[in-house]
Amino acid sequence: MIGMLKGTIAQKNNTVVIFAAGIGFEVVVTEVSKMNLPSVGEECLVYTYVKYNRDEIPQIYGFLKKEEKDIFKLMLSVSGLGPKVSLAVLNTFTPSQIVSIISKGDAKDLRMVPGLGEKNSKRIIVDLKDKIRKIDVEEVSALRINVYSDAVAALNSLGWQTPVSRRAVEEVISENSGISNVEEIIKKALTKLGGRK
Repeated sequence: MIGMLKGTIAQKNNTVVIFAAGIGFEVVVTEVSKMNLPSVGEECLVYTYVKYNRDEIPQIYGFLKKEEKDIFKLMLSVSGLGPKVSLAVLNTFTPSQIVSIISKGDAKDLRMVPGLGEKNSKRIIVDLKDKIRKIDVEEVSALRINVYSDAVAALNSLGWQTPVSRRAVEEVISENSGISNVEEIIKKALTKLGGRK
């Protein structure tokens, strides 16, 4: 199996093509990862997971962090969850937030994920509550998750896509340590986005 890929980014479209060892590997990544990958022509390293589809055709999934790959694999172990919804979970929350939400059994927060209904949200909690704690991530408070989720949801309601909203909110939080006011985060994020959608 291919556990990691290090090479040059040849294309960034719906998927990413990474040129390594004379071969162009087509890799499916989250929208958030795509935005954080270097530009075409630059070198990158992604953690990879190969999954065979119904036609027995291998598909490579790529992640910028090992914990993202670990979470993706755990999500796929849940009955009824495929790669699309598993990637949507990683597009909606950071790895730390996913671990915290599932560990605390908060199915309501999981329902923010596009394509993830109440039944599968509860199934994820039941199946992964104990397993997810083994993934090593930075611990986040419930308040921080709520502030983050509210800020992202507000930006989404103004027309931005979740990956764009997430990136702006994450940048604001990382640049302003201790910030916890949702309105202030939204204001700074809007300034950062500068009206671009």
